[in-house]
Amino acid sequence: MNMKFVQFYFLFGIVSACSGYRILGAFPFNGKSHHIVFEALMKGLAKHGHQVDMITHFPLNKPMKNYNVIINLAGSMESFVNNITIKFASELSNDMVIPIATIYGNRLCDFMGFEEMQKLFKNPPTDPPYDLVITEAFGAHCYMGLGYVFDVPVVAVMSTMEYPWVSYFTGNNDNLAFVPNIYHIGSGSMSFWERLKNVAIHFASLRKFHTLTEEIQTQSMRKYLRPDIPNIREVEKNVALTLVNNHPVLYGVKPITPALVQIAGLHIESNEEVLSLELNKWMNDSSHGVVCFTLGSMILIETLPKETLEEIYDSFKKISPIRILMKIADNSKLPPGLPENVKVSSWIPQQAVLAHPNTKIFITHGGLGGVQEALYYGVPMIGIPLFNDQKKNTEVFVAKQMMIKIDFDKLSGKLLESALQAMLHNPIYKEKSMHYSKLFRSRPISPLNNAIYWIEYVIQNGADSLRSPALQFSWWQLALLDVYGFILLVIILSKILAVLSIKLIFTKIIGKSNNSKLNKKKTH
Repeated sequence: MNMKFVQFYFLFGIVSACSGYRILGAFPFNGKSHHIVFEALMKGLAKHGHQVDMITHFPLNKPMKNYNVIINLAGSMESFVNNITIKFASELSNDMVIPIATIYGNRLCDFMGFEEMQKLFKNPPTDPPYDLVITEAFGAHCYMGLGYVFDVPVVAVMSTMEYPWVSYFTGNNDNLAFVPNIYHIGSGSMSFWERLKNVAIHFASLRKFHTLTEEIQTQSMRKYLRPDIPNIREVEKNVALTLVNNHPVLYGVKPITPALVQIAGLHIESNEEVLSLELNKWMNDSSHGVVCFTLGSMILIETLPKETLEEIYDSFKKISPIRILMKIADNSKLPPGLPENVKVSSWIPQQAVLAHPNTKIFITHGGLGGVQEALYYGVPMIGIPLFNDQKKNTEVFVAKQMMIKIDFDKLSGKLLESALQAMLHNPIYKEKSMHYSKLFRSRPISPLNNAIYWIEYVIQNGADSLRSPALQFSWWQLALLDVYGFILLVIILSKILAVLSIKLIFTKIIGKSNNSKLNKKKTH
């Protein structure tokens, strides 16, 4: 019996090994928070037996079987890690469409002209050849054209919820009556004016992105990939599957096509972060609780005005013996007087800290990765949003009573202390956090395994296997305006015909009546 089991296991291992696919991951944008999601996905595919080749700015710290960085883009553009001051972040426009389309879109298409890239495109591997391309749906959609170069399906992956231009090319246009777009702060229950604003923002963003990218990215693909490649809008529509960092607990319930798969939390369940021995001891010794304070991988807390930092110090002193763990890239730039209950570190293993039972509160800028992690581990939050989707994310969690929001331009020690005291003494925030954590975790299959299943499905069944028929229709056909117009026309014509018929009948009746009267007069 044991020998049969060994034979079965051996044969199963051979079949599994033979079923592995070769996948190219092309990620030209160097956003660290974006990369965390993509790396988790690609490492998951490698562990699943697939051969993964990467074009990335972030090679692995430790080599991994089946995972190879074939083109290292590190240094090809400015780094955003610990490189954005508070002043710069606060001045960024809330309308991020232009930088996404140009700086993080059109500009990155020129990377395809790098010598290493051209060698890959002109002499792709053949033993085995590529079975699939995975790239980011963000700004540089020109990399979706690699599917034409290697004659394979393309999967797009996002580190955020869907942008309007992503909903467009997936054929999953949201119903704007109850689905707020990424740039509109609102819930599913919108008033007339909120719905009007939602529609205006959606179509303005879509039009702007298309206008800024269509000609330039089409030209880039024809220059660096193939001269006969279709227009970028057609290339986008040939994407076989789109993985989005979304979930009903985050942004609400909405209808989606099978070609749009929600993977929110993917990077959490596959997380390998651990606390250092020193930090683990500090966390364990913090019996009264810990507040984790970080504004993400890019933004420097130490660049806050000196007066604001001193007020923050004061608010932290007042909650002692509760301790604060604060991410500070360069503590020499902090003003003197750091309270004894505050520990600073240039890097924080955020997930490991949030997962620790002594963590009570997470002070965050509202980046999607961080708020998802706090949601997963059931940690209440104080949100200080600065730009892009951060304001939307904070409003979402404020509505769930998981977060207290502080507008950056109003940030003060008094407001921070008030928020901290409310979080620490009102149990509703922790109760709601645990409630939504349970909902977020409750799934029939992990987001990583779900993503891998549908990726393999597309490879096995073809690029069109999940393609939505909606892509064949224009917006007015999808809205059934032609059908409603026809029905309205039929109703109007029917009414006109009925009126004319009635008039004709009355005319004949009156005519006959007049004739009979005339005949009677003649007889008399």
